Amino acid sequence: MIKKILFFCLFLGFAFAFFGSPVFRTQSIANRIMTLMVNSSEGWDTSPVIELGSGNTVEISFDLLGAAPEYFTYKITHCNADWTPSNLVVSEYLDGLQNNYIEDYENSFNTKMDYVNYKLSVPNDKVRLKISGNYLLQVMDDSDLPVLNACFSVVEMQTKIGIQVTPVTDKGVNTHYQAVNFDIAYGNEIKSPIQDLKVYVRQNWRFDNEAALVKPLNIQNGKATYEHNPSLIFDAGNEYRAFEMTSALYYGLGIEAIEYHAPYYHAVLKPDAVRSNHFYSYNQDINGRVYIKNKDAEYSDTEADYEFVHFYVPCDNPFNEEVYILSKAFQNILDESSQMEYSERDKGYVKTAVLKEGYYNYLYVTKKSNADRGNTNLIEGNYYETENEYCVMVYFRPTGSRYDRLIGIKTIQYK
Repeated sequence: MIKKILFFCLFLGFAFAFFGSPVFRTQSIANRIMTLMVNSSEGWDTSPVIELGSGNTVEISFDLLGAAPEYFTYKITHCNADWTPSNLVVSEYLDGLQNNYIEDYENSFNTKMDYVNYKLSVPNDKVRLKISGNYLLQVMDDSDLPVLNACFSVVEMQTKIGIQVTPVTDKGVNTHYQAVNFDIAYGNEIKSPIQDLKVYVRQNWRFDNEAALVKPLNIQNGKATYEHNPSLIFDAGNEYRAFEMTSALYYGLGIEAIEYHAPYYHAVLKPDAVRSNHFYSYNQDINGRVYIKNKDAEYSDTEADYEFVHFYVPCDNPFNEEVYILSKAFQNILDESSQMEYSERDKGYVKTAVLKEGYYNYLYVTKKSNADRGNTNLIEGNYYETENEYCVMVYFRPTGSRYDRLIGIKTIQYK
């Protein structure tokens, strides 16, 4: 056991030295950890951001597959604006001790697949967050190895942000794009906004296509204006697809068949046609989010079952790019967990994923193997009418400071 821990620490030290600081994302690290959810206490459809000293909490939940509970601890790390670890020591950002146990857990009930549901709120009676910025919470197993990363942010509202989203862009008017224009009204504490401010703009809480560190077009009278910047022109995309898997007793939205192959249920989704050559069609969505729900259960956290979900995109020939499922079901990360494979037998892209019963939003994106950004154009298309959620996050680090304060956040729903 000691050799295992020492090897892990040595490996991390080598990796950090060779590749630089890691960039953290919310994700499960161990295969036995499923349905990782990170939201604010204001609701399941909120972003993982709370205001410093507000009394709100970040709510983290996850499932451990199997019937036997395990003991998990957690530790919290302060991060820079780019989600790399900051140089602060624990006492500078945290009141309380690290490595506290997660004490709120419960076994699943009346499910085909056994699991243990864990819940954690931060801050709590053991830890309090002292400063604003980005935070990483890592859950550790009994070998002190991480099984998941949960990322969240704490804001101190020191700015006023005005946002406008428009299909009138420098790439064309009412075509395939949406431009984000915004201004930041800041106080007297900020003396050099060009040097001291870092701004990130996200579409539907995606990281692959976020705009980072854009410089203002104009600074005047305590207000920085950001517009006519190529980084702020986003592919408009399309409305998210959806399926409703809330009971094994009947077909929900987007479900073609429910099959039982002992000992588990399989949900076969209706074939998802390529939409890039269609006209835009409005469809109310939840911008890629997931809502866990079993309609036959009183407590879905522990009574919703897991099913094998089968995705299928008919396509006579494979694309020249890799295909991924973009959804909070996969933490909006484009990696092997969300990647689809082309099947010559089925003449299309296929993917089977084990998911907890609920309501799911998703899109199909493509990308080249050496690229980071997902492309909606090939399968979903880009339509300027698409409803998207945009978020502007403003960080402040004056000269001599050792960390990035999060001093403003504003979200707008483009309709």
